[in-house]
Amino acid sequence: MPAALELTRQITDLLKEDNPTNLTMPEGMEAYAWRMLCWDADVPLTDEQRMQLESCLPDCMQPAGACGWGFSEDGDRLTMMLCCTHFPAAAHRETVLWLCGHALLEQCSLLLEQEGTLTIGEEFASPSLWRAAMTPMREISDWWNKVSPITAADARTHRAGLQTLIKRRQYASLGGYVTRVLRNETEINRMCFAMVSLVIEAVWSQHAEISLRKLTEELNLNEMTRKPKEALLSWIASLQPRLRACPTVSSAAEPIDRVIAGIRADCSLPYSQANLSHSLGLTPAYFCRLFHEKTGMHFSAFLTATRMDKAQELLRQEGEKSLQEIAQSCGYPNKSYFCQVFKKYTGMTPGEFEQQCAPH
Repeated sequence: MPAALELTRQITDLLKEDNPTNLTMPEGMEAYAWRMLCWDADVPLTDEQRMQLESCLPDCMQPAGACGWGFSEDGDRLTMMLCCTHFPAAAHRETVLWLCGHALLEQCSLLLEQEGTLTIGEEFASPSLWRAAMTPMREISDWWNKVSPITAADARTHRAGLQTLIKRRQYASLGGYVTRVLRNETEINRMCFAMVSLVIEAVWSQHAEISLRKLTEELNLNEMTRKPKEALLSWIASLQPRLRACPTVSSAAEPIDRVIAGIRADCSLPYSQANLSHSLGLTPAYFCRLFHEKTGMHFSAFLTATRMDKAQELLRQEGEKSLQEIAQSCGYPNKSYFCQVFKKYTGMTPGEFEQQCAPH
């Protein structure tokens, strides 16, 4: 068994309370640090979704190292232990973890049609300390604001500067802007790694249709540890052809409005962001980002909220419909799954909600 797979298996066993394996590093591998991560689903996961999530995890986390995982008893929380084996310097690991985290979020959105919250813990020195490392944990954006060498104020300034160039389609000027930012920096290596996330966020603000995978195809993180500035600028230059191929004006806003109106009018239909994005001629990633811009919510969260509002409205109409009929009216053919979603959303079972609404 390859060393990374063997380590993943050991970590996964370690996370099981009934199987506290004593972990040993495979020959030739070194652990530079350990981290705990958690992904909490907004909506209860099906067995198929859990299998899909497990299948994409190794690829998402591979740039940082080996990762083991386990689901909570209700199956809606994924706990991961990451063994950082690829980058000795903490400043490099932080950017790599940012990339891995966003790759996971993107895959959850595309594969599962499901959003969730990713939280990240502090680094710790030994796998035996993993339980203590579960607190404190920060949401990925809050965590990045804490560890990034770029202050929040400077990040806003630089992001706005990059966005302006991208909006004007002055892609050849991006490298020059970054060069000026780095000119007075004393920690060039760390700053170059931190600039990666700023560039990606600036691109997404104007060209949300480009996936993280496409954006990072030419990003050589190992080369950045040796020649940070040169590798960073080379990557930024490689983005120019892809950015030039993007449309200048999005024509998707009006169709997204029609999708929103359709869900509100009848939430019982089997909506799928994959099918909807295909029907609109959009990539799933672009559809997700446009939908979020329009509603302030991710597609799955909006669909669930609309369905749960409908469910509560029907449950208040005492005796008019059976629970199975209510579930189907809200887009849930499976009554049991409807009850799981309802309880997670409201904190009550449908029966408890009915009792609370009943006249006394």
